[in-house]
Amino acid sequence: MIAYLSRTCAFTGLLALSAFSSFAQTTQPADSSKAVQRLFAKRRTGSTILALPSGYFFGYGAVATARGIDGAPTTLGLGVVLSAVAIAKNARFSKAKEEAILSAYQQGKPIPKNIRRRLKKKHFNA
Repeated sequence: MIAYLSRTCAFTGLLALSAFSSFAQTTQPADSSKAVQRLFAKRRTGSTILALPSGYFFGYGAVATARGIDGAPTTLGLGVVLSAVAIAKNARFSKAKEEAILSAYQQGKPIPKNIRRRLKKKHFNA
């Protein structure tokens, strides 16, 4: 009797694992779209965070250059470079591009290679 119950429980457990595995495979596309959304959100947040010090360096450098303070052009140059990086990053990961990629993905087109390369395990697990 105990052997029969243990075999039945083992069989039921294996059947449940099989059903769970099949369910996990059917939810894969939703995971990819969520991962793309997380990637774009993180990159947009990063560009916003980078824009704060770049704006400060740009503003301080412009005022200091106008006043003739020593070393101000270097600060202004740093502000210009950081601002350019923040603007470029925000343009590459804009909400419009995210929506275009996701709508194309839902229509059956693959995620672009440059976006697939940036997707890491943490984007799928979050």
